[in-house]
Amino acid sequence: MLDYIRSNAQSFGVKLAFGIIILVFVFWGVGSLTDRGAVNVVAVVNGEPILFQQFEQAYRNAEESILRNNPGVTREQLKEQHLGRRVLQDLVLQALTAQEAQRAGISVTPLELRYAVGQNKAFQDAQGRFDPEAYKRVLAAQRISPAQYEQDISNSLLREKIFALVTAPAWVDPSEARNRYNFLREKRVVDYLFIPARDFAAGSKPTEQEVAAYYESHKQEFAIPRKVDVEYVAVKPEALVRPESISRAAAEKWYADNKNRFEEVEQVKTAHILVPLRQDAPADEVKKAEKEMAAIQAELKSGKDFAAVADARNKANAAGPGGELGWIARGKTVKPYEDAAFALAPGQISEPVRSPFGLHLIKVEAKKPAGLRPFTEVETEVRQALAQEQGVDKLHDVLDSLIEDNILGKDLSASAARFGLAAQRTGLADQAGLEKKLNLAPEAAATLIATPAGAPVDTALEAGDQYLVAKVITSEPASTRPLDAVKETITAALTSEKALKTAMENAAARRKELADGELSEALKKSLHCKTAPAMERGGALADFAPDAALAEAVFAARPGTWLTAAFAVNGTTGGPGALLVRVDAVQPPDAAEWSTVQDLMLNGVTRERVDGLYQAFLQNLVSKAKVEVVNQDVVDRKDM
Repeated sequence: MLDYIRSNAQSFGVKLAFGIIILVFVFWGVGSLTDRGAVNVVAVVNGEPILFQQFEQAYRNAEESILRNNPGVTREQLKEQHLGRRVLQDLVLQALTAQEAQRAGISVTPLELRYAVGQNKAFQDAQGRFDPEAYKRVLAAQRISPAQYEQDISNSLLREKIFALVTAPAWVDPSEARNRYNFLREKRVVDYLFIPARDFAAGSKPTEQEVAAYYESHKQEFAIPRKVDVEYVAVKPEALVRPESISRAAAEKWYADNKNRFEEVEQVKTAHILVPLRQDAPADEVKKAEKEMAAIQAELKSGKDFAAVADARNKANAAGPGGELGWIARGKTVKPYEDAAFALAPGQISEPVRSPFGLHLIKVEAKKPAGLRPFTEVETEVRQALAQEQGVDKLHDVLDSLIEDNILGKDLSASAARFGLAAQRTGLADQAGLEKKLNLAPEAAATLIATPAGAPVDTALEAGDQYLVAKVITSEPASTRPLDAVKETITAALTSEKALKTAMENAAARRKELADGELSEALKKSLHCKTAPAMERGGALADFAPDAALAEAVFAARPGTWLTAAFAVNGTTGGPGALLVRVDAVQPPDAAEWSTVQDLMLNGVTRERVDGLYQAFLQNLVSKAKVEVVNQDVVDRKDM
């Protein structure tokens, strides 16, 4: 397989240049799948078993992770959402990758594993050396055995090796990135003729019978939705444990177990003045940029403020106010800029530095050395993080207790008070109102609306960063507004609809009179035709609401041609109407802008090629594999 990938790397790349193959394989229903039923084997991948213990450990890890990060989710819901199938799919992919690595003679040596473990700062002492006691202590705090951790790291390193080997041949021609940029950033200059629907409104009034018929066939539009008044308790982890209640000893232990969170790399805070210059710029452009940079240096030497000169000289999006770029670490910007910035002392200004973006004058405003932030500096942060963790651990118990009390009909205010919480009321609100007031998803708000008055909701509802235990106190039934109350609205809607139809018919007739080709200023004036600012791909025509179909048609048409049909549009000032559009010219992208984004574009196209190549590799492995689900009941958690 790896040999095949190596030999066909570029053909894969061509196929995947502008789209990544998404790996989707579903075992259930695939012909290579059978269910033989066994006690200790869950599945077999090319003859290699996935044992019950292995699957169970992976399932529990996934389940625990999801429940910890989503306290409102229940284990039963995870079963219904087929978490077991997703876990098995991941195990199958791991098995296939490991098998391919073994076939190709790829492995992780003990030395590589030891080095990877030793690089984790959480396992290091103050001198940056591996500390076996810290290693055991941190893993114990995370409830992970050293053997399990090392196996996980070894598997991860193996997958990294496979990924690197498979994707090594991926290559992108720089012109491909430029072509992508040109495609995305070219614009269209458009002429248009707008026919407002309001010009035909006077003759478009509906009859009484039309109004009545519309009301009868659109009663759902005039429905007044059901409303409910909800009593609820909002629960979030940080409200359950106060940071000040955390002892200093507990905070210090947590800090020692999580030192890697407080490691800071060396950073430098910079501002710059940029003269854009393409990497492949000809000599005359380079000379012009150098002359401009020399003038800037002269301004600074004369005593002018760096920030003021930066604001005056920098182009749009080159930097923040005063040329500010903020704090940067090594590896976070282009190397010439990084090397110059880290070599300067605070307050110093560099000589001109050439990068792929152009010429820079760099000013270093401050520096931060690498190191571990001391406990005294981060104590408040530590207490908050530990309180959050303890709150998350406590959250399930609190929610379970509140839900139980709610189902049993106990007073919600009294139940909430036991945990230092308070019950609140929404007042009568419909579903949209509940979504907005409580930050609920539509499904959760619909659950409240469907709950009878006086009844509890038997599960916690997710509401942004908190969870709600709720019951409906009172409700107001749904109803329909009478015709007299909405007659004026219907008349206006039907008038607008008829007027727009007439405007479109008028535009269709006028389109037959328009010829492609040159459009002189005199003819444009006689047609009352306007020219809009250049239109971006996927963007909106100036003065009109966005219209995807119109934008697509504009970029598909040849310059000098009218679009074949009129478009019903909504003008920002002219209101609804019909639009006839002519593409006048193609406006190429800004060459100066390309110099500032070429690295970003090249990296993006390369990333697509790399990801696509690896997805194709996995897809090929899956397509040739024989995967047998031996114990379907275990995967689907039946009777478990």
